[in-house]
Amino acid sequence: MFATIIKTIYCLIASPRKGWRRISDRDTGQQDFINNFLFPVFGFIAIPSFIGGMWLADNGGIHWALKQVVIVVSALFGGFYLVSYALNELFPKFGLGKKLHAAQLFVGYSSVVLYLLFFLIPLLPGAVFLWFAIIYTLYIVYAGAGDFLHMTANKKLSFTVIASLLIVVVPLAIKILLEFMINLLPG
Repeated sequence: MFATIIKTIYCLIASPRKGWRRISDRDTGQQDFINNFLFPVFGFIAIPSFIGGMWLADNGGIHWALKQVVIVVSALFGGFYLVSYALNELFPKFGLGKKLHAAQLFVGYSSVVLYLLFFLIPLLPGAVFLWFAIIYTLYIVYAGAGDFLHMTANKKLSFTVIASLLIVVVPLAIKILLEFMINLLPG
């Protein structure tokens, strides 16, 4: 399972069109995707969030580390589900039928750069410049719109912009909101 996850992430980053074709060729069920890709990825991301919050943060400690894990995992889960449902509702505007499973696969796999950044940033707290890599999400989404969703060429660009913004902004907004709310708590 872990080798498949790493191979999928590598393929989507190294060659998004090839990666999307491979995903499209597989008949991945919803539970298979969630249990064998999404949940393990979120679990992997929780580990460096805990380590970074425990030992690498300025005000680190067990309770800070646990707060960081809750924030990051909540942002990823919330972002994934909110964006999946939003894109599913937007599909008809781009000539596609509503299909929540396809939207979830699309959002989950299109978020690989975001997942990688959420994995690396807690371990490299001074490397904020790595967030510029999120721009590559545009290309992954563009390739997926054609090779996975089979969207017509005249709608791909506008869909790419909207989907990429949702995929990147929603989880980050949830993370920022949760960090703000936790910082308001006493102690």
